Amino acid sequence: MSAPKRVLMVACHFPPAGAVAAHRASKFARYLPEFGWTTAVVARQPDPMQPLDPSFEGCPPADHRLQPFEPLRALGLLPASLRERARRLLSFPDEELGWMAALEAGLPGLIERHRPGVLWANSVPTGSLIAASRAARRARLPFVADFHNEWTRNMYYKPATPLHDVWQRRMEASVMKSASVVVTLNPLHTEDLRARFPGTRCETIENGFDPGDYAVGPPPKGPRLVFTYAGAVYGHQSPRPFLETLARLGRADVEARIVGDRFGSFAPGAWPFPVSVSGHLAQRDLGPVFSTSTAFFLCLETPAARQLPAKLYEYLRAGRPTFAIAPRGGIVEAWLRRTGAGVPVPSEEPDRWAPALAEFIDAFLPRYVAPSGEEYQRRAQAGKLAGILDEAGGP
Repeated sequence: MSAPKRVLMVACHFPPAGAVAAHRASKFARYLPEFGWTTAVVARQPDPMQPLDPSFEGCPPADHRLQPFEPLRALGLLPASLRERARRLLSFPDEELGWMAALEAGLPGLIERHRPGVLWANSVPTGSLIAASRAARRARLPFVADFHNEWTRNMYYKPATPLHDVWQRRMEASVMKSASVVVTLNPLHTEDLRARFPGTRCETIENGFDPGDYAVGPPPKGPRLVFTYAGAVYGHQSPRPFLETLARLGRADVEARIVGDRFGSFAPGAWPFPVSVSGHLAQRDLGPVFSTSTAFFLCLETPAARQLPAKLYEYLRAGRPTFAIAPRGGIVEAWLRRTGAGVPVPSEEPDRWAPALAEFIDAFLPRYVAPSGEEYQRRAQAGKLAGILDEAGGP
């Protein structure tokens, strides 16, 4: 009888933390045992400064919780004129310095205790990858790095000084060299890493959905068309371009909803149709919202051409199409065309938005047949990860 296969998983964000990265790690930990891998998860205590989501708490629970002291939180005491500059100078490799230090101190003992066949870590924050790669190298343990976001190619990457840039690139290269396999959730990211680090195996396991998270009823048949945006409003995505486009159509039978604006970033203002905005929503509470939605919408500015939002997979699971104002030639445009889950229109061509939305409502919606999305189900994705783990370090 072969020895059991074990993977030690480093996931800073893990339920009941409400971050999207917590969903990915939690679902891997839940379904990997079905494919022969026993998991042990090390995570941080839920951050009181971030929203919680009890939807997945205990399914499975984290095996170890670290509660690091984060020194950069003290920067909030500085005058606003100095705070951001100090944060950028001191955030190396990221703001979660305490978490990285706690990992570096604790991982050797956890490796000795669990004796895993593979060490897995995800990149929110990037310090997780640095600490895990170092621990794996010392223990001569296969290491699988899971990139949630791009590192030095990230649209928000703004090193404080040229020296910071050099350090970050060296850290990225060190992690890539240490990893047996690197996994990303974005095909464009995978292609970029393969080109820059040809000696490292890079694979893609996209984000996904779990049909068991919540129930979704059939699309509403009432006279009103309800368009929903679910998730945080931040950076280069905002509901405003869609709302302005919808207003130009002059329709009275429409409504727009923004749910999950956990930062309180969007003020609805006055529109010729109902617009509602609500804050953080637990994953398990999405069912009633999605059941009463006719379609979804997404707006990304040109700098976000390489961003593939996790919300698209939940939209796919709900069986409603997405109207996306998205960068021309970007990953969202390619994903929607590949899956058939919606209609993209270029962010760079605002004159096309209103005609495209009118066609979406009048022609695309009535004929829409939802794709199955089976390949994006969390169980199937865990099976793909299990195969990678088998090759990296199975007995």
